[in-house]
Order: sequence, then structure tokens, then C-alpha cells
Amino acid sequence: MLAFILSLVLHVHAGESINAALDSARAVYAAHQEKTTIYIEPGTYQEELTIDVPGLKLKNASRHPSLALTGQGVGCDPNAVRITWYYGHGYQYRSMGQTVNYGGSRTRLWNASVLVTAPDFYAENIIFENSFNLYVSSREASDSLVDISQSDMPWTEKERPKKKMPQRPKTTGSTEVQKKAYRERASAISFASTATCAHLKNCRAVGRQDVVYGDQGASVYWQGGILQGGVDFIFGGMRWCADHATIIANINGEKGDRCYISAGRSEGRGMLFYKCHIRRATADELNLSYGESAHTAQRKDSEKVYLSRPWRWWGETVWAYTTWEDGLLCPEAWHTGLVKDKEGYNPSSPCPNSYEYRSQDFSAGRPQWVTILQHPRLPDGTRICPKRWMK
Repeated sequence: MLAFILSLVLHVHAGESINAALDSARAVYAAHQEKTTIYIEPGTYQEELTIDVPGLKLKNASRHPSLALTGQGVGCDPNAVRITWYYGHGYQYRSMGQTVNYGGSRTRLWNASVLVTAPDFYAENIIFENSFNLYVSSREASDSLVDISQSDMPWTEKERPKKKMPQRPKTTGSTEVQKKAYRERASAISFASTATCAHLKNCRAVGRQDVVYGDQGASVYWQGGILQGGVDFIFGGMRWCADHATIIANINGEKGDRCYISAGRSEGRGMLFYKCHIRRATADELNLSYGESAHTAQRKDSEKVYLSRPWRWWGETVWAYTTWEDGLLCPEAWHTGLVKDKEGYNPSSPCPNSYEYRSQDFSAGRPQWVTILQHPRLPDGTRICPKRWMK
């Protein structure tokens, strides 16, 4: 007997809602277990999405899809599909209502613009963005802030923001929020523990802090495309592989500005970065002028980028065949700032599951606790290969 897999194809045109298409996908899956492909016409879609339909596919409908950003990150190429939202940690907007918590316990997992909870999610040529640390979107400008101290949110002591945040600008397109004073947690895309076998091909994730998050149990294969952020921006306990991706360091020349790319806390197989290239953000992608001139900012960006700042000492992170712009990577390249003095911390070997293989500088200057592999295999025999990693 032949088995036929039913599939539904939907189209979202500029000005229409992706969420409306998701509602249709949920209905047909509930009735017939049909898998849905949604083709999205180029444009910016200011929506929070929850991907809770198994096997859902999102694709850029352009014949010549683009991932390019313009105007210091405020705009995007006419052939780009950008899905974006503006909620971040430390503020409460009136549109949030009573449903929002902050921090890791938030139901949207670190304020994600796109939350994936279903298995077998696929996306191609899509920009996933949280504008919170990048610019003031038109939706944010039309929303109203509620004074957190006067909020009637049911805060727990852990969730109540302790850091006093500055008043946010209200001008649409303002990049003032790229300054360090505003920087806080704001995920572009997050994967729940049930989001297994996710595959994102030639996509872009963009933000500043905590941009791509994955729960323990999630598995995410990021093929090609761009990963752009500044602080611990690929993080969590997920099984993760970035394969031939371009990684962009969002640093703008402010004093003390640093970029930490990954922060793993996996209990088991963790993060692999395979044949990735790291570069600075350009003036099209970020406002480089804050604090100093753009020229000075570029010159002083040298040695401010770290490969990893593990979130927990047991988190596994592997960087293989990594290249970067000259002078960009800090020679130490690994940082213990998130594990120091935490439970299980061992100063002589603080993050033992940290590995490099054939980096551009042959791993010169790394801490003693980072294992520099001589062959493309981990000590447990695991071959460093994307297909093997994701099995």
C-alpha cells in the first residue's frame, strides 16, 4: 500500500498576516495532518509568531531572495522577508496585557519574535529579527510603555526586573537603542524542547543580546546564512550546528563593548560551529558611530570578540575550521564570565567540554582548559561533521 503525504501550500502577500496563514495551517493539520508550506512575499512583517504545526515550512517567495539589511539595520533589501517584533526584557508595553513574564521563565522563551514548539520546522531565505536592541519600529512607537513600578503584573521575585532601564525613544527608526545602556534580552527566534529537527537554510537571525535560544531537547541545523548579534547571542541547551554560516559581531565602538558569540549549557551533545566566518557589522547593519567615530570604532574593535562564554560549565561547544577578519578575535577567545564562582566551578578546568579544531590562528593564546584537537574527532570518538552531529 502506497502512503501519500498530504501538503498544503499557502501564499502571504505584502501587507497580509503570516499569523492568518498559520491559523489555516493549524486547522488543516488538526483535521487531516496535512503539512503546510507558506510562501511569503518580500516585506517586513511585524508579528509575533508561534510555530506549533509539525512540518511547517516558511519560504521567501522572491525569485531573487535577499538577506541584506540597510540604513544601520533599520531597513532591508526589497527582496527580503523580515519577521520582527519589539518586546525585550525590562519594559512592559500596554499591548503585552497580563500574559508576559520576563527572563527564562517567560512563555515565549526570552521574548522571542518567533517561537518554535513543533518538530520538523523548516525555513528558507527568511530574516528573523527582534528590533528591541536595534531600532524603534513603527509598532513600538505606536505602543505605550507602562511604568514597571506601577505595573499590576503578577511578578515573582525572580522575574521582577532589578535593573532600572532608561526611557526608550519614541521616534520610528531611531537607533538610539543600539547603545549599551538599552541592551537586554530579546530573542529573534527561540526553540522549545519539543522543537526537534529544525532546519533553517540561508536564513538570518539578527539582534544584540540573546538572539537565538534553544531549550534542552531542541535540535537545530543552521545551514549557511547569517547569525548576527553581540552578547551570548546563540545560547541554550539545544543540540545545534551552524554549518558554513557568516557570523556578524555587533560592536559599535562604545567603551567596554564586547561580543560573545555562543553560550552553551547542554546536558549531552551541544553546539558545533563548522566552517563559519566571523566579521564586523557594517554601517548598513549597525550604527557604528556611538561613542566614537565610525573609523575609530572599526580600528578599536580588534580583539573584542569571543567564540564562547559557556552558560554552564558542562556545556559542550566545538568550533571547527573557523575564520575571521584579521584582528577581530580576542586571542583568548573563550571566557568564563557566566560560570565563575557558580556551582561546580573548578578554576583549573572551568569549562572542560570546550574544543577547537583548525582555527585560522591555529588556536594560539587559548586557555589551558580549551582542548585543541589534533584530529576531527572529539575524545569520545564523535566525528566533527554536521550530519553526524545532528543524528
